[in-house]
Amino acid sequence: MKPFNNAGFTIIETMLFLGITGLLVVGVLAGAGTSINVQRYRDSVTSLQSILQQQYSDVMNVSNDSPINSCNAATNIARGQSGCVVLGRYITTLNSRRLIMKNVIGVIPASEDATATLNDISVFLGSADGAQPGYNIQVIDTNSQVYDVEWGSSLVDTAINKNVPLKFSMLILRSPVSGAVRTFVAPNATNQEAVIADKDIATLVNQAALKQKISVCVDSNGFFIGGKSAVVITANTTSASGIEALGEVTSGC
Repeated sequence: MKPFNNAGFTIIETMLFLGITGLLVVGVLAGAGTSINVQRYRDSVTSLQSILQQQYSDVMNVSNDSPINSCNAATNIARGQSGCVVLGRYITTLNSRRLIMKNVIGVIPASEDATATLNDISVFLGSADGAQPGYNIQVIDTNSQVYDVEWGSSLVDTAINKNVPLKFSMLILRSPVSGAVRTFVAPNATNQEAVIADKDIATLVNQAALKQKISVCVDSNGFFIGGKSAVVITANTTSASGIEALGEVTSGC
């Protein structure tokens, strides 16, 4: 009886098989990792768009959970018994990866009839002594919100330089006269600081700021190789629909 000839793989064949298999596994894992990174980057863009859109909802559906509703916190007046009213939200960049959002309040004028003829810009202004009619807007820290851009992404301004952090301030106000929502934007510019101090937000209430459009380019910081997407704040937007997300092809980033 002939013995069986159990021919197997040689050492070289086995090594070639393992090498090819290893390369295939690495390729699959690398492709999967890239897909995950791309999805995370897109999620960071979508999340940024959503947080900005949420501010409009907060302005339209005002909620004041503060135990003190006074324009002067030192007076400790109970909520509902002061002359304060919540008029909007103030959003500004703390750095290229963090946004700060705060409530904007105003002081109800002694004679509201005096503001009836004011437009949706001048009604937010006024003097602290009441001589000039208006709501004399101011920022308060109560119910402030911090948002960190997700997945290590950051905000850059490609209008100046692709590596320059984006700085901007954005004021969303609801007119106590007409009920209309107005958006004032101070974008970054060469040799110009665009982060407005809380105490100076009244300087942002003007026609020029109403007409500003800004593209918030989102940089993945090397998370993946590809173009940048952007969240665009359209000029004179009055609702959340004015906050748009643009893909790599159309973002201009």
